[in-house]
Parts: sequence; structure tokens; C-alpha cells
Amino acid sequence: MKLFKTITLFVVVVFLSSCKRQVIPPDDVELGKEYFPLTIGHSVEYDVDSIKYNDFNKTIDSFHYEIKDVITSEFLDNEGRKSFIVNRFKRQDDTYPWSENVTYYITETAFNIEVIEDNLRIIKMVFPVKTNTKWDGNIFLPTTLIPELKWLSGWNYEYININQAHNNSFLNFENTVTVEEVDVAVGDSLDTDNYSARTYSREIYAKNVGLIQRELVNWEFQSTTTKYRNGFIIIYRAKKVN
Repeated sequence: MKLFKTITLFVVVVFLSSCKRQVIPPDDVELGKEYFPLTIGHSVEYDVDSIKYNDFNKTIDSFHYEIKDVITSEFLDNEGRKSFIVNRFKRQDDTYPWSENVTYYITETAFNIEVIEDNLRIIKMVFPVKTNTKWDGNIFLPTTLIPELKWLSGWNYEYININQAHNNSFLNFENTVTVEEVDVAVGDSLDTDNYSARTYSREIYAKNVGLIQRELVNWEFQSTTTKYRNGFIIIYRAKKVN
């Protein structure tokens, strides 16, 4: 459970942007920064579904909850770069009050978007946003020093489906871009006599809205020992933008 919480806090980082009408400089439009606009006071609510596979107890636990991320202020980081503070709130559903969960930071540079949580930095986007652009979004992660993060090494982020419409089952978005982060499958997931594993991650961003969907899968099946999966699946979908 400790590992699951650590991974959830780290990977399930949700990014915010503004849906309010605003004037975007021509150079920012050309770069694609409108896919990740940052505005103080803006918030996005997400519906979250997750599954936890536990090979020790041989159980499958399902969770459903909601989170809301709010950009609360801005500051200059230790390199003098403009950055934003994001407060995340969590609740079981809309019958419960929001409770503050975590705080993380977003830094936008002329070349990329960096998100920092628990002193872990990920490069979520690079500019300009163009088809087949690739980068190592996890390059700053200490994957060789922290065993729990080893599965995050070797990811190759890539833009696909630029300027495509998308429906995330809650809202329609006219113009989106997908960031494919990793897609690795080993063995046959239906074969209980042999080892199999799955690591998959992608994020979808909408213009002038930001992150609208995130899918993350990481599990492995040990055929010679527990004969059970160990890992998780998490899906985020934006349901309300303010």
C-alpha cells in the first residue's frame, strides 16, 4: 500500500489550465502553449477510477473518487523561472466536502512544461507541439536510486493526434493533442502459465483547457510464484472546468 500511495502521488499528477477567453500571443499559438495555459484561480475537477492488484493478499481493490486542482499563486523558483503553486483537493463524491490533499508546482519555460511534486520533476510537454516530436519526460527522475521508480525509466514521450476532437465520456473537446508516454506489453495477459507485464501511459490535452484525460497502467504477473498480478490501473477524466 505504501508503494501504491507513493506511485499515485507521483504519477497521478494532474495539470491545470484556463478555459477563460484570453489573448494568446502569436508566438505562443505557434508553439502550442495554448494546450497548457496557466491562470491563477483556475480549477479543473476530475473523475478518478483506479484498480489495485495485490499479489501478496491476492486481491483486487477498486477505488472511485474525485479530485480538484486549483492554481493558487505564482512565484520564482530557485533558477528565477516563473512557476505556479497548485493545490489538489479530494473527495469521495459530490456528497462530501473537499479536503486538501497535496500541493505541487508547475514551471513553464520557453521550451517546456515541468511539473514538480515531492521533489520529483517531469517534463510534461515540450514546444513547439508538432507531430512525432519526442523527448525523455522522465529524464530528471532518480530511477536508478529509487527502486520504486525504476519502471519509469526509458519512457519516450511523443505527440500524436494533434488538433483532433475528443470526448472523454464527460465532456466534448474540439481541439486536443495526445502525449503517448510509454506502451510496453510483455507476454500474454490471458496466459496464467507464463510471465506477463504491462506498462502504459498517455495524457490528452485540450486547447485552452489543459489536461482532460490520463490513463496509467503498470502491473506484472508472476507465473512461477504468486500466480497473481501486482500493480495498478488509474484513469483520470476531466468533468468540470472553471
